[in-house]
Amino acid sequence: MNDRHYVAQSLFQFLEHCEVEYCVVGDSRQYPEAIPSDIDIVVPGRRLGELPRLVARFCREIDVHLVQLIRHEQTAVYFVLAWIGESGEARFLAVDFCSDYLRGGRRLLGADEMLAHRGPVITRRGTNQGFRVPAPHMQFIYYLVKKVDKQDLNSRHGDYLSSLWQMDPEGCWGQLTRFWRADQDADLLAAAATRNGWYDVRAELPRLRRAMRRAAPLTVGHLAGELQRRISRVLRPTGLVVAFLGADGSGKSSVIDRVLADLAPAFRRTCYLHLRPRLISRAGRDDQPATAPHKLPARGRLASFAKLAFFLFDYIAGHALRVWPLKRRSALVVFDRHYRDLAVDSRRYRYGGSMRLARWAARLVPEPDFWVLLDAPAEILQSRKQEVPAEESERQRHAYLDLAAHLHDAVVVDASHTLPHVVAGAESAILRWLEGRLEFRHPELQFEQNPVTARLLQYFCRKKPPVLGKLFRVMLNSDVYCRIHSPILMAHPYGIIIHADAEIGRRVAIMQQVTLGGKDWGVNEAPVIEDDVYVGAGAKVLGAVRVGRGAIVGANAVVTRDVPPYCTVVGANRVVRVPEYASSGADAGQRDNHAPADERLSA
Repeated sequence: MNDRHYVAQSLFQFLEHCEVEYCVVGDSRQYPEAIPSDIDIVVPGRRLGELPRLVARFCREIDVHLVQLIRHEQTAVYFVLAWIGESGEARFLAVDFCSDYLRGGRRLLGADEMLAHRGPVITRRGTNQGFRVPAPHMQFIYYLVKKVDKQDLNSRHGDYLSSLWQMDPEGCWGQLTRFWRADQDADLLAAAATRNGWYDVRAELPRLRRAMRRAAPLTVGHLAGELQRRISRVLRPTGLVVAFLGADGSGKSSVIDRVLADLAPAFRRTCYLHLRPRLISRAGRDDQPATAPHKLPARGRLASFAKLAFFLFDYIAGHALRVWPLKRRSALVVFDRHYRDLAVDSRRYRYGGSMRLARWAARLVPEPDFWVLLDAPAEILQSRKQEVPAEESERQRHAYLDLAAHLHDAVVVDASHTLPHVVAGAESAILRWLEGRLEFRHPELQFEQNPVTARLLQYFCRKKPPVLGKLFRVMLNSDVYCRIHSPILMAHPYGIIIHADAEIGRRVAIMQQVTLGGKDWGVNEAPVIEDDVYVGAGAKVLGAVRVGRGAIVGANAVVTRDVPPYCTVVGANRVVRVPEYASSGADAGQRDNHAPADERLSA
């Protein structure tokens, strides 16, 4: 049993446990051993609104990430589940839930009729496959309508349709005459299904789609719902723009290639851009690797000003006309370097103008959603590339680290390790950011809701408005300076102090009068709080300590040492409750070793 098989089977069992009527539609002949694409599931319309919370609960129970939630139709929600496999690679399972089958505001099929005669899948050997499917004639018409509407009907699709036709020819014929009332259209489709020859049907797909849509006319209610859905997709695009930064030798190109390939299943498409959107491209001149980036002298002030103006135009217009449409269509857009690179290595771009003007212009440049800085010591950078002197590599490294410290939504990945290790770190950071974005956009995914004051505090801490944010922090007597990638549960958000370098995991609860900060004066070190941690009222977690996953820090506790996962600490570093695996001498990371491999999915 592979991990995708395990997650899919667990999802089917979870739906049964929650008493959700469902059926799997589409070509499921290889399920659950092999799942070539996404899983299409039909549920009753009255349960569709509950699905985001149910899927979030399922992900929490089996410890996977929910990284995408796309409402691609009024009655359809597309979820992408992600986890890190045992070999360190990102793994995905896409699940497309729908009730009534709507396309472009037209109701083609109802959920009730597809669920009416659903039943379990039984193999020839009598084995129950663990999921339910509609009656053969409903499977046939659903799959045919979907392929005709998408104008995509290949030989594999035709083979599946013909196998369903053989199970119930009369039922399938009744469904054909429902959508194609002209005898020639119904006869054409019936003949193709009978003899499994779909060549003539492919030639007539545009006409068949027009005839099918006439059988399901638009309604005012569906049109209004479709308009609302499209506006929501524009205001909340489901794509992602990531910029990779790093000195020469940090391995940006190799990491980006792997990230684009590995994360592609979480998006509808991917796009690679070097430095800028290239709305006006010059035949790949800037795409060639620079073997001597500092060889040519800097331009004069006038030429540098012209280049800066060109950059601004390309970034602003290119974002509006190229990057934003991709992001709205659920694409992953990756930049290899970005405008901010100019402030670190102006000589590479032969910029000899005012750096103050360049920094001011950065305010006008649309920023990526997420920054990834690949960092490595100068010795390692030099061992990989000697395009610049060692002193310049050291200077660039510190300049990039300083830049990342001032960027919102940036992560530093240690690039001194092997390529698979670096790729895993970058992908894990991107997946966690996607999960946090969903939790901010969809509060129903959270199991406990923050009060309005806590939501406002975290909003101001993330957006950092200069006056209003500071006034609100003063009113609550709270200073939260760290990057917030996922909502923090703050039942009473008063007197909470969090260091700028503190790292907070998912589903962390922090009570009033808590301090997460440094321990020694002048030493810039802060705690790391892992997922599912509870920090009680008045607790102080100080210094470079790590509070393990699921730990509980009691009220008024003082923590200056690492806390193992799933432990309870009170007083001054006093651990009063230790999990059984830890008390028996086993390592905390080995607590699941007695479970089957497929149950040790790491997220």
